Amino acid sequence: MDSEWTYEKEWFEETNVSLKIKDYLKSSGYIVTKFNADKTEKGHDIEAIKDTKKIIIEVKGYPSDKYVSGPNKGKRKPTNPRLQAAHWFAEALFSLLQAKNEKPDIIIAFAFPKFERYINLLNSIKNIMRLLDLRCFFVDEKGNIEEKNP
Repeated sequence: MDSEWTYEKEWFEETNVSLKIKDYLKSSGYIVTKFNADKTEKGHDIEAIKDTKKIIIEVKGYPSDKYVSGPNKGKRKPTNPRLQAAHWFAEALFSLLQAKNEKPDIIIAFAFPKFERYINLLNSIKNIMRLLDLRCFFVDEKGNIEEKNP
């Protein structure tokens, strides 16, 4: 076990993914109007505007295979990260559906670290993505951003 290990140092941790997305949006001409750097805070993670069009983004990291806090910090967890990732995906999707229901004219989007699990989950709802104009940003380990638009 690495005593210096912290989940916050992982490239796929939610705040690290959020920061990459925020920088990408700014460099793409968006004005970021809300940035939730605190994962425990309620509400959407990122809101931005470009050409009078508002986008709301739900950001999720990828679950660690280790405990991230407490007495077992750094030790391997019995829970499979793939299962937890599916729960996080569903949580983000539901939040975006609620936002779109309240304001049908907004653009809604996910942001995930680029892991096969999230890619497969996204592919499983591709028809719904087209219907809702639901977008996705993937961040890879090097910090590159890939947009997936319906």
